[in-house]
Amino acid sequence: MFAIRAGILLTPRRVLRDAYVLVEGEKIIGVSADRPKDVREIHRYDDYILAPGLVDIHNHGGFGYDLTYSTIKEIREFSRRLLATGVTSYMPSTVTDSSDRIESAVKNISEASETRCGSRILGIHLEGPYLNPERSGAQSKKYIREPSLEEFERLYNASHGLIRRVTVAPEVKNGIDFIRSVIERFNVKVSLGHTDATYEQALNAIKAGANIITHLFNGMRGYHHREPGIIGAALTTDVYAEIIADLIHLHPVTITLTLKCKGPGRLILVSDATPGAGLPDGVYMLGPSKVVIKDGIARTEDGVLAGSTLMLINAIRNIIKIGFSLKDAFRMATSTPCEAMGFRNIGRVTEGCRADLLVLNKQLDVMEVYVDGERYEKPL
Repeated sequence: MFAIRAGILLTPRRVLRDAYVLVEGEKIIGVSADRPKDVREIHRYDDYILAPGLVDIHNHGGFGYDLTYSTIKEIREFSRRLLATGVTSYMPSTVTDSSDRIESAVKNISEASETRCGSRILGIHLEGPYLNPERSGAQSKKYIREPSLEEFERLYNASHGLIRRVTVAPEVKNGIDFIRSVIERFNVKVSLGHTDATYEQALNAIKAGANIITHLFNGMRGYHHREPGIIGAALTTDVYAEIIADLIHLHPVTITLTLKCKGPGRLILVSDATPGAGLPDGVYMLGPSKVVIKDGIARTEDGVLAGSTLMLINAIRNIIKIGFSLKDAFRMATSTPCEAMGFRNIGRVTEGCRADLLVLNKQLDVMEVYVDGERYEKPL
């Protein structure tokens, strides 16, 4: 058992100063403004911020690794490097590809998850292949197909149940039935994305159980004052919504408006990072497609935005730059994604949660990382 003392501590409900977190084994067993009694070992960070580890529920890779095409060894190396950025848990996201390729990917991710070597793998997110080709974005039109419960079951079994979320365009043939079936049969979360859904179609999907919008505003029908579409549904219902806060995918005013509509308890910061994240400008592969990164912006050869080069800690910095609080920014990258996915014991600095913690300086540089109560100094 040991305690951590920090100058600033971010808890789910408030910001504490000069507070202590008590850790025993893998879990937090207490948070206090007073020094815990009978604790000999205290890790002191008096001039630093102690925050929950970041949770990225939409990440395709980085540092040259494409999680749809990576080997087991490469996925583990990616997890190790991701930890240094402050992400203590994440969901590897696959892109639209052939059934065999996706099956190979989920098998590799599942096996890689069995060995902890960095950031924890929480589950797999299938971004497609059941999308609308009219809103494909950087997803390969060649491999987009109608929803198939048979195919999904085969992929789910190949992942040993690690598939926890699938992004679907609800307006495609059998879309609503598919959404209802995967939720009921597999207890998998369904998000809506790469879609041309109208407002009514989006509402029907939400009624069927879909609870997350994949990268809101991007890869979907635009908002119109006479047909608000899926954006209107997202902003006026209690679904969770992802945003890519790199200030490229969305204008700061759009982020501000969205946050005022949804609040930090329903808005999720994601990286949607691609293999070129963390690397210099150049040409990289995202699934079967080439991605050109120039000035830190990832685009297809046709000029379409293709994911991002964003690190999640930078999304937090951007939210603060726009004018929102440190507490709200961290909430959107920790407890809110966990609530959306039903992950109950991570993403918060509170009693009973895993001791996944970040030590940051005032510039929000990651100085040290704790995972399950184990300290990683200089994770890279």
